[in-house]
Amino acid sequence: MKRLLKAISALLICLSFQAVVIAQTTEPKKFQGFLGTYHPFKGTAYGGNGWLEGELIQKAFNFGENAVISQAAYSGYDFTENIENNCKNWDINKLYGILRPPTEKGVINQPKDTELLKPFQTEPGMIQGARRFSQISRRCPQLVGVIIDDFYNDYPKLLTAEDLRDIKDALSGKSVDENGKVDRSSTATTPHLKLFIVVYEHQLDKILGKDMSDLVDGISFWTWKQTEHHKNFDSYIETLQKNYPNKEIIAGVYVFNGAETPIPASVHHLVERVIDLYEHGRINGLLIFSAVWMSRERSARERWQELALPQFLGRVYYPFLGEAVGRVVGARSKEPITNALVTVTRFANGKPLLVARKFTDRKGAYSFGSWAGRNKDERVGYEIRIESDGFKPQTLRVKLRAGESIESADARLKK
Repeated sequence: MKRLLKAISALLICLSFQAVVIAQTTEPKKFQGFLGTYHPFKGTAYGGNGWLEGELIQKAFNFGENAVISQAAYSGYDFTENIENNCKNWDINKLYGILRPPTEKGVINQPKDTELLKPFQTEPGMIQGARRFSQISRRCPQLVGVIIDDFYNDYPKLLTAEDLRDIKDALSGKSVDENGKVDRSSTATTPHLKLFIVVYEHQLDKILGKDMSDLVDGISFWTWKQTEHHKNFDSYIETLQKNYPNKEIIAGVYVFNGAETPIPASVHHLVERVIDLYEHGRINGLLIFSAVWMSRERSARERWQELALPQFLGRVYYPFLGEAVGRVVGARSKEPITNALVTVTRFANGKPLLVARKFTDRKGAYSFGSWAGRNKDERVGYEIRIESDGFKPQTLRVKLRAGESIESADARLKK
């Protein structure tokens, strides 16, 4: 009898081990998508549900979008590291810059804040920061825009319409002299870069004047009292779209905001609503504030387990992402073309939305991850435009498959 019990016990242990192995191997692939962080953090994630204990936060989540501040160092990364990581090492889909306004200890014009990869740590310049991100975007095409933090805390008293125009022009690549004066008549060298402003739910009644509407391209929207107001999110988005027509919206979600620790239900609700609205083209990204509040270094394990992000995202987000990989070569030479510009766009309700923008590597290769849809019978299509100096541009189309990495046909550029 004892031998029989031992045999049964051993069998149960074996089956249990196999179940764990199967659970780990059936975890959805974590392709990059439209989820990112407002301030990356040089910290590590807790494990569980197939995630590795102690893995770098960025690697654990494989964020596809991030926002970094124009400041010498923040959350464990210096500015140079942030640029190198996002643009090369992590090769994310999109990157946003963040500018500190006066109430966030920034200044409008800081003439001495001119070093490209070494912004001021205290009182960085907004005009100089916009110019900095314009210049960086030429070597890092993932950088697609800039967000002015806590905009309505400063506008219009501390940040005027004229200031905003200078910031917008500096971001578009117009000339800025040594005193921070912007030459508005000069040529815009990076006109594609977008200017976003932060808006909170209690600021939804504020509307940009006619002299401002052409300067702001999008809204970074946050629900400050998230625990209390998260269920009103859809109505907030409707109001945003009414008061800021034709403006791109990036949503934000807090895991901690300095004033409150939002309940997990609010985090899950907002993420699920953003995913649904993203699928229909009403929102074009989601940023978490911030990576530091999900790390082993700054957050308790109990909080990590309470949020249950591996389980939650493994159910509603990662399974519906796909990836495309491709290569760019010369039509005649068949040699790889390095630093070809790859721009990925999806169309939702007839509206073009930027998904990724990056260079090909030394082998002429590129890749991007994005939303593949919940319905496997109706795959999400993407347009890939490829450009390189001395060659005719080419446009490809690809449909992503959820949970799969597919190989796109080579782009063969003609001289």
